[in-house]
Amino acid sequence: MYDIFYQLNDKNAEQYETLKSKFPTVKKCDGFKQAQKRAFTKFFWYIPSDVLVLDDFNFDYVPDAWSNEYVHLFKNGEHYDGINLFPKRLEIREKELQHRFFVNKKEVDIQVSVPRQYDFFYVDTFEEYERAFEQTTTELFWVVSRNLTIDPNFDLGFYFSHHNSYDRRENHAFVHSVEGKELYNGVFLCSIHKQLNKKQVDYKFIVNRKEWEITASGPCEYEQFEVVTYVDYLKALKMSKTEMFWMVPERVQVEKAFKFDMYFSHDNEYDRTINHVFLNGDHFDGIVLCSKHNPITQKEFDYRFVSQRKEHATVASQPKVKDYDIVFISYNEPNADENWEDLKERFPRAQRIHGVKGIHQAHIEAAKLCTTDLFFVVDGDATIVDSFDFRYKGQEGFVHVWRSINPINDLVYGYGGVKLLPRDLTLNMDTSKPDMTTSISEKFKAMPDISCITNFNTDPFSTWKGAFRECCKLSSKVIDRQKNEETDDRLRTWTTVGKDRPYGEWAIKGAKQGSAYGTASQGNSEALKKINDFDWLQEKFNENT
Repeated sequence: MYDIFYQLNDKNAEQYETLKSKFPTVKKCDGFKQAQKRAFTKFFWYIPSDVLVLDDFNFDYVPDAWSNEYVHLFKNGEHYDGINLFPKRLEIREKELQHRFFVNKKEVDIQVSVPRQYDFFYVDTFEEYERAFEQTTTELFWVVSRNLTIDPNFDLGFYFSHHNSYDRRENHAFVHSVEGKELYNGVFLCSIHKQLNKKQVDYKFIVNRKEWEITASGPCEYEQFEVVTYVDYLKALKMSKTEMFWMVPERVQVEKAFKFDMYFSHDNEYDRTINHVFLNGDHFDGIVLCSKHNPITQKEFDYRFVSQRKEHATVASQPKVKDYDIVFISYNEPNADENWEDLKERFPRAQRIHGVKGIHQAHIEAAKLCTTDLFFVVDGDATIVDSFDFRYKGQEGFVHVWRSINPINDLVYGYGGVKLLPRDLTLNMDTSKPDMTTSISEKFKAMPDISCITNFNTDPFSTWKGAFRECCKLSSKVIDRQKNEETDDRLRTWTTVGKDRPYGEWAIKGAKQGSAYGTASQGNSEALKKINDFDWLQEKFNENT
């Protein structure tokens, strides 16, 4: 048997070991010149790194006596550019090796190998392309985006013979078929002889390319991730192999008719780099097709409002509804009975707590009535707006507060709004804090929707009391995580706007006095606790009127 030399690299080590077990004398080398120098036999076999040796070939071919000065070429698939049997003393020029086209040759019609498939790399960034260019062990290499699906009929065994110098030195582009359009921005076969620049890779547009009218790829299916928390979203952002992925909140029920088949090709930069939101019932707060180019913030996630978004008027889901208990809490509000009747008519499951002194204690008694893990609270002076239906799946341990309209100064925020409270935490709240809502839990979620109109302007005392209590809390900074600029704006509005509205003068008066009391009482918990004592408030009102 003649000496056998195998050109070894990182990608074909397994084949070398297989050959070694079958032919123990096989030797590894780094190229033809080294093999020729180390050969001891009259002829020697040379196996280039880019071929796969057929299992039934035994390297037992012996040239006849008249062929001692010829390179014997064996079939590599359909071409004679693979394994050869070389005379030890025959001088071979570099150009012959390069093209695997030899002057003194004899073609032997025996197939002994097939071309090794060109190296395959997923490339979506210039850095990944540079890495592929450095690591490839084949003269050409596949560059494929993760944001597509390889056509099942496409042959990744595409091959250019070493005799075909032109195509081996060109970059090749294949059809990426999307909605009847034939694009050339999906699958590429790149040459190590014609390196791409960053702009070409980023835009997936190779300037000097050879186009093949062969469909190689089509749209991919973006991955889906069920998400409960923001941490879940961050995990999906990291784990997604594609540049876009579906975020499906645990709190929604996917519509059976909805298909997760939206796809954007690389030339559509706008849609690839923005988040796409779909209707969850009547609101855009459900399923999102997220772009990794435009991450969602913690605040956007918590508020269920993606700022950088494109809205699609397609109902993708419905809220998973849980019928939480509803408790109406009233004391001496003049319009309480009217508001209670309206609430009970619309939502028969609602219950009422009336006449319990102390805001904290009233909410504790409300929690005792409930059997659900979370429960809604409606204040006695609240008129529920028609669009609000208590259809919401809350987060465990969170205090949820919806927005309310102030009928005197038109402020819209959490003052007087519907609340969704965790039952166990409410039962065990810290009653020493003046602000009841933030004493229940450190986890707070301001909800974007309007829940009610806080009709506290029913008589002088009720109006003054509502304004005094709210502005005392604002000015004393007892509300957890309140923003100073936002607080100052609200105080300014409370103390100046609404004089022309019913009992507006009493609201402004109460706001000014409450603001002054809160400022003077900052850090004094005993003084601030008094704002939850309605008897003390009545005395305070009487003193100032």
